[in-house]
Amino acid sequence: MGIQSSPASALQFIPNRFANQVALVVGGAQGIGKAIAARLARERASLVIGDIDEKMMDRTQGEIVAAGGHVRTIPCDVRKRAQIRRMVDQIIRWYGRIDVMVYVAGVVRGLPFEKTEEKDWDYVLDVNLKGAFLAARAVVPHMIKQRSGKLVFMASTNSWDAEAELAPYNASKAGIFLLAKTLARELGHYGINSNAVGPGLIRTRLSEPFIRDPKFIKKYEHLIPVGRIGVPEDVAGPATFLASREADYVNGVLLFVDGGQLA
Repeated sequence: MGIQSSPASALQFIPNRFANQVALVVGGAQGIGKAIAARLARERASLVIGDIDEKMMDRTQGEIVAAGGHVRTIPCDVRKRAQIRRMVDQIIRWYGRIDVMVYVAGVVRGLPFEKTEEKDWDYVLDVNLKGAFLAARAVVPHMIKQRSGKLVFMASTNSWDAEAELAPYNASKAGIFLLAKTLARELGHYGINSNAVGPGLIRTRLSEPFIRDPKFIKKYEHLIPVGRIGVPEDVAGPATFLASREADYVNGVLLFVDGGQLA
C-alpha cells in the first residue's frame, strides 16, 4: 500500500464559535500548534500564541492576520515558571480572562534506553510535562475565578502504546494524559473541562526525521488503516472541538487522532 501524506479533507468551519473568547495556544508557532491556532482564529477567538521560537511565531502571526484573524504573541520558554506566569499575567492585562488553553509544546529525542542520559530525560520531561503543569497552574486560578474554561493537552498515541527508544517521550505523554484526567476530576465543578488529544503519526518538524527513515515507514505501513500520514490540520478539528462549548459534557478523555492506528 505505502503510506501517503495528503492534506486533510475539506474542513467545515463554524463561524464565530469562539467569538468573545480568549484562547491561548502554548507552542503555537508551527506544526500542530499552528494549525490549532489558525483554526481558533478563523472561528473568531481572541488568540494568543506563546512559543520559544520567535521567528516562527512572527511568521505564523503574519499568516493569521493576513487571513483576517486576531492574534497576539508572547515569547515563552515553558521550562521557566517565571516566563509562563509573565505570559499569563500579560493576557489577563490585555483581556481580563482566559477561556481556552491548548498546550502543544513538545520535544522528542529518540535514543536506545542504555544511551539515554539524565539530560535527555530532563529536557523532554521539562518541556512536555512540566511545562504543561506550569501552564495549567498559571491559567487555572483565572478559570476558577470566572467559573468556566477549557483545557486541552497534546498527548499522543504514545500515552497508551509505548514505542521503543522513546522512554522520556512515552513517559511524558502518559503523564500528560493523567494530568488532564486529574484536572478533569478536580476542576469540573468549577465549569472547567480538561481533556487530551492523542495524535498518531503526523507530519511535523518533530516527526520528519522518523518519516524519512525507510525502516520506520515500513514498520508503520500496515498500522494506519486510512493509509496515509496525518497532517496538522487533521488534529486541529478534534482539538478545537474539545475547546468549544460543544464539548461542555466531555471531560477527562483522551481523543485519539491516529487514522485508526490503535483500532
